[in-house]
Amino acid sequence: MYKNNKLKIILLCVFFVPVTFNIAFLLLKSANSEDGAADNNVPEVNYQPVSAAYTGQEAETQGINPGIFPEFTGVGETEDTAYNTEKLKVPLKTGRVYQEIFDSLKARYNNNDIIGILKIPGASVFYPVAQHGDNDFYLEHDYFKRPSSAGSVFLDYENSAERRDPSTILFAHNMDSDIMFSHIKSFNDENFFNENRYVIFNTVYENNVWETFAFFETHISFNYIKVNFRSEQDFLKLAREITERSNYDTGIQIKSGDRILILSTCTNTDPDTRYVLAARMIKNLEHIPEAVFEQMETAVEDYLGG
Repeated sequence: MYKNNKLKIILLCVFFVPVTFNIAFLLLKSANSEDGAADNNVPEVNYQPVSAAYTGQEAETQGINPGIFPEFTGVGETEDTAYNTEKLKVPLKTGRVYQEIFDSLKARYNNNDIIGILKIPGASVFYPVAQHGDNDFYLEHDYFKRPSSAGSVFLDYENSAERRDPSTILFAHNMDSDIMFSHIKSFNDENFFNENRYVIFNTVYENNVWETFAFFETHISFNYIKVNFRSEQDFLKLAREITERSNYDTGIQIKSGDRILILSTCTNTDPDTRYVLAARMIKNLEHIPEAVFEQMETAVEDYLGG
């Protein structure tokens, strides 16, 4: 059921009562009419790989994070490694640049499903990220793969840490016990949003910092967790709608070549509503605050030492 491209149901809400709790998650991820038919107002274009805009000396002068564009670290990338998600080509990362440190994280939990680590400095979000063949498993299993009502933070099964997907989706429960994505609701406060603008999400392939540009509450009828796109224009159309729905105006506009990170969790007020925090990957190292950059570089070590 979970690999049918017409329907994907994800259970993602936790509701607590004084003595017991019930899991009541329902997140509809479907190729609806908007996804299944071409938009007459959106021309079909070939997607330009993110790295294509930053080549040779230009990348060096702009301070591009070498973890983002492996061709500058000797890892290399060729056109024939491109992965085609429908009509949009997404390049593969062909070298596991950060594999060794993640081996230590995987060993802690004896779990090869762990593909990354997520940290929001100042927001009490600091967890490994796992990925399974469907989106059910880590809703109710911890990082040791033991049954757990708290679940884990996990990457959408349609994403791949091995690709530069335009949109990367992370899920976790909104727990009343202040764990997992419980602190995402804190972004309802504009001061909190402005004071916690950076998200660290590292994988076995790259270290990245992302800057938040949108936060809002939405009904699941809005397909913000879309991973596959017909074209870059299709992706940009979704990014514009995410920006327009935001509670706050950051002035950030998603443009050609950008990548976004979506954190999704339930509101716990209605089974069909979600909190959405969206961030854009920072491609220029000089735009990352020094303290945040240092935390990016040592995220796995800091987690293992914690």
